[in-house]
Amino acid sequence: MAGRTLPLSPYQRLLIAVGCAVVLLASCLVAYEIALQSGIAAAHDTSERRLQIFDRMLEANIERYHFLPTTLAQASEIRDVLAHPEDDALRARANGFLSNMGGTAAAEELFIVDVNGRSIAASNWWTHQSMVGRHYAERPYFQEAMFDGAAKYYAVGITTGVPGYFIANRIDGPEGPLGVAVVKINLGEIEAVWWRSGELIGIFDSNDVGILSTRPDWRYRTLVDTHPSGLETLARDQRYLGVAINGQGIVQSIEPWRGTELAVLRSGDSEINGEFLVDRLRMPLHGWRLLSFVPLGPISNWAWTATFFVGVAVGAILLAAMLFMQRQRLIRARLEDHDQLEQRVLLRTSELQEANSRLAGEIVERQEAEKARQAAQQGLVQAAKLATLGQALAGVAHEVSQPIAALRTQTASAKLLARGKVPELADLFGSMEGVIGRLVALTGHLKTFARKETEISIQSDVVHIAHNAIELANHFREDPSLTITLDAPPHALIVTGNPVHIEQVLVNLISNAADAMAGLEDATIKITARDMGQHAVISVADNGTGIDPAIIDTLFDPFVTTKEPGRGLGLGLSISYGLIREMGGRIEVESRQGEGATFTITLPLAEITTPQIRDFA
Repeated sequence: MAGRTLPLSPYQRLLIAVGCAVVLLASCLVAYEIALQSGIAAAHDTSERRLQIFDRMLEANIERYHFLPTTLAQASEIRDVLAHPEDDALRARANGFLSNMGGTAAAEELFIVDVNGRSIAASNWWTHQSMVGRHYAERPYFQEAMFDGAAKYYAVGITTGVPGYFIANRIDGPEGPLGVAVVKINLGEIEAVWWRSGELIGIFDSNDVGILSTRPDWRYRTLVDTHPSGLETLARDQRYLGVAINGQGIVQSIEPWRGTELAVLRSGDSEINGEFLVDRLRMPLHGWRLLSFVPLGPISNWAWTATFFVGVAVGAILLAAMLFMQRQRLIRARLEDHDQLEQRVLLRTSELQEANSRLAGEIVERQEAEKARQAAQQGLVQAAKLATLGQALAGVAHEVSQPIAALRTQTASAKLLARGKVPELADLFGSMEGVIGRLVALTGHLKTFARKETEISIQSDVVHIAHNAIELANHFREDPSLTITLDAPPHALIVTGNPVHIEQVLVNLISNAADAMAGLEDATIKITARDMGQHAVISVADNGTGIDPAIIDTLFDPFVTTKEPGRGLGLGLSISYGLIREMGGRIEVESRQGEGATFTITLPLAEITTPQIRDFA
């Protein structure tokens, strides 16, 4: 028996306290890291999705006007005024056309510039800020369109002083360029939509100058601090004409941090001061970057809150664990007093379990023996039935063999007498001889079934046998509307078995199916033969009323029949069962009430072609 449980020493208690403190601290650190990282990842995913949405909104808004320069370049009003720029009537006509197009498309400005860079028609021709007569030869979008055929450019308008997105297409004539069609889009509506979303975002061009933003004070302000020399360079850029660029950066610094970027923003507004997570989306088509700023404060607060709750939970778990351990020590001390008694109980329990196991094994063995006895008894009953049936069939075969022989002789004589005189009778007697031959074979089969004998194995083609069975069944069927079909492969299916026996089984199944469907419309018997690799499977299916479930399990027993009295003895299926079994096969039946019945014969395919001697009962 184990020794007594001793109380904890002061040193052990100190170790436990230090261990709990370390576990608590480590849990808090891990919880903070996980919460902070998950918050950053969630913010990144949200920002990324919103940036993509904003990008699609901007592209969709620009794409709305993409067709306008091409439409203007193809308009006859525009081409006519470019060909005759001094014609006042043509110029008035072009101005009216541009005004109508601008109003319909809701574009900021539409204007036409000739090859010298002078505007000759505009949609705002009637305002005091009219673009007509002004020169745009120095504008980058004009130069690029003249050189490349098309241009897209964001800049401040030199006439209106209003920034916008310019889409320009060159207008070509038979002898060369005629001018440039320009569409100016005001993106202020996009800014308004972004501002209503509550997000802190901005678009920065290739010079890191803010051009669109949800913060008005970010427009034309550099992302980071810019040296005065850099501001002078920006001032000379055509896109910022007339606008003073603020070189004080929006962010004090922006550095990589935890798989993302962390920026420190400075502003007179306390809501956007401090640390922010930065997500970027490049817009290569325009040379812009779309930036989203997410405050780090709420994420950090969430991480500290999660850390607090985790610390409380871990502390509670540690306290519960210590109480549990103390309780376990008390319980263990009590159990030690009863250890010897428990050992005796366990030993006795083990002996009882072994006895129960042996008893259970004996019960299982007795149940299996009882099942085997019942199966053997059923086999003996079936064998006795078949033996009795064989004796009866032997007597029947003996009694009818002589009348059949006499009938065969008389039919042959009648056939000789009719030959040459009445050819139709000769053919009829020939058919009768075939039927009588089958009767002779049948009596021989009955004798074979009734006694044990040695026979040479015969290889038979079940497809050919099925054709013969259908032909024979057609002679004695009573319902002319009955349809018998055969679905079989084109090649032979060779099995080892007496062909007359197989034919006899098929004829019996066809006859039973025909009787079961007597009086039904559209009565059909479908015979199917299939090669299943190792076996040949022949099925006979009808669309009759099916077999009574009460007798389907004893259907192959002698003298079991579903026919009316006087129409059958109930021996056909029993004989068929014995014949198929002697060939090494099996016969099975499936039936559903109201849906007909299907008998399936499975015979092993032949593997040799030379006769083999075998004994069978």
